[in-house]
Amino acid sequence: MSEGNISIDNILFVPLGSNGKVIGSLILTNKPGGFTEDDVKIASAFGKLASIYLYSSQILEFTERDEENFRAVVETATVENALYKHKMRSLLKESEEKYRSMAENAHDAIYITTPEGLQYANPAFEKITGYKREELYNEEFNFLNIIHPDDRELIKDKAKKRGKERPNSNEFRIISKDRGVKTVEANRVNLGKKGEVKEMVILRDITVHKKLEQKLKKSYKRLQKIFKETVNALVSALEKRDSYTAGHQKRVASLACAIAEEMGLPKKQIEGIRMAGIIHDIGKIQIPTEILIKAEHLSDIEFVMIKTHPQVGYDILKEIEFPHPVAQITLQHHERMDGSGYPAGLSGEEILLEARILAVADAAEAMSSHRPYRPALGIDTALEEITKDKGILYDSEVVDACIKLFKKKGFKFE
Repeated sequence: MSEGNISIDNILFVPLGSNGKVIGSLILTNKPGGFTEDDVKIASAFGKLASIYLYSSQILEFTERDEENFRAVVETATVENALYKHKMRSLLKESEEKYRSMAENAHDAIYITTPEGLQYANPAFEKITGYKREELYNEEFNFLNIIHPDDRELIKDKAKKRGKERPNSNEFRIISKDRGVKTVEANRVNLGKKGEVKEMVILRDITVHKKLEQKLKKSYKRLQKIFKETVNALVSALEKRDSYTAGHQKRVASLACAIAEEMGLPKKQIEGIRMAGIIHDIGKIQIPTEILIKAEHLSDIEFVMIKTHPQVGYDILKEIEFPHPVAQITLQHHERMDGSGYPAGLSGEEILLEARILAVADAAEAMSSHRPYRPALGIDTALEEITKDKGILYDSEVVDACIKLFKKKGFKFE
């Protein structure tokens, strides 16, 4: 009997399948005398043919079913894709309408330009320039022609820097159709795909803003002039009572500003030091002249009176609205790093930096110059004294800057 076939009495089983997988069976029965070896061979051959047929039928059935499923998936995907595309088109249209509405109703002028000319301009652009859209879209219209002649070359130069270091924002003047001159601020952004030259520009009319800015500058200059005249008037009033003090203040201001520059302070801060320097002893205007010009050393009571001048100076200056803390600097110029100064006994960082600078300049000038009660000690002696008290009475950084000015940079009092 062949392998795989089973014969029980007069029943013959022939398995149907392939590659060890059984998908059915062929059963032969009731042969008189039973099945011979030849019968088994014939049945086995027939079984193989039947197996091939059945296996092919299953494969074909699977393929057709799979094709139906595939077609269904493709049809579903096609429908979904169509819906998605429709949704995207709707969203895109909605977005375009939204941004077009924003552009059309914007207060700032918006225009889009290409090398071929103006592609779009909103109503605000018409309002700023005075030109109607049909005029703007005319091939003969050139935006460069409405730029003020004095600014035209600047704009051309900036246009050459496109894609390089060209600034995204700049200011220039335009001449509207009615010949009015307006100052605009332009902000640019490139549009479209890479390689396409398309530019959107937003113009903001800043004419009123620029006029106000110019008025503020004039007002500030006028205030500065008033401040200087006020300071000069105060110095002049003191000079009439004590020429030594007046000259001292000017020299202190000169040295204090030089120290501040050496320390790298901003110009505005240096200007505050200069202003405070030339009036820092203004409080002495209240001290009797005979004490100010006294040739002998002062008594304790007289010295107490002299020590009131920072507070008196502060009381005079505090009501004046200086653009710098001039009154506070004047009040603190006799304070010392270790707290031994007057009038408040401040120490270290409690003292304004401007006042610390003024303190060193004040001491250096006072010791080096002539006074009614003693001859001039000279700058070398003065520098030795402030160096000895560096970090104790005087700010170390300020002293170092002062020494450098005289020793290495040749600073001299005028």
